[in-house]
Amino acid sequence: MFDFSFGELAVIGTVALVVLGPERLPRVARTVGEWVGKAQRYVSQVKSDINREIELAELKKLQEEARQAAQSVQSSLNEVNSDLASLETAAGGPAGSTAGPGEDAPDGYAWEGTGESWRSSVFPKRYRPGPSVDELAEELARLKRQMALPSAHAGTSRKYAPRARVNRPRIRR
Repeated sequence: MFDFSFGELAVIGTVALVVLGPERLPRVARTVGEWVGKAQRYVSQVKSDINREIELAELKKLQEEARQAAQSVQSSLNEVNSDLASLETAAGGPAGSTAGPGEDAPDGYAWEGTGESWRSSVFPKRYRPGPSVDELAEELARLKRQMALPSAHAGTSRKYAPRARVNRPRIRR
């Protein structure tokens, strides 16, 4: 931080010893050390705050870019859906609605070599909610009873686990 040589520090220490005296010098040195420590902690805290703000700004920028990309994909998907709907209405209905699995599609739309026409199908969302907090608490209580674990407040007077019985002298303090 500062470019002090050992000789310069020795001169400053000697002058401080003469001015302050040997009784007050340790107390003053300790106080100066505390101030320097506080200053270093403050500087490191400011640096970490600045780094955190920079990272937050970068994350917000990435989030905005992702949002714009998702909107562009959504708009292109909407265009494709509208084009598909206009093609279906021009063909007289959905593409696979009149053709069965073994029949050819009306306009020759069929999977190559299979003889099956294309049918759009919408799959339902597979969503199953997880257990509630109460259900988890009941399950934990059931497992504790099953494993016969003592409860956390079971009237024990010991603060720590009991000592193992070994043949060695016990040190008492």
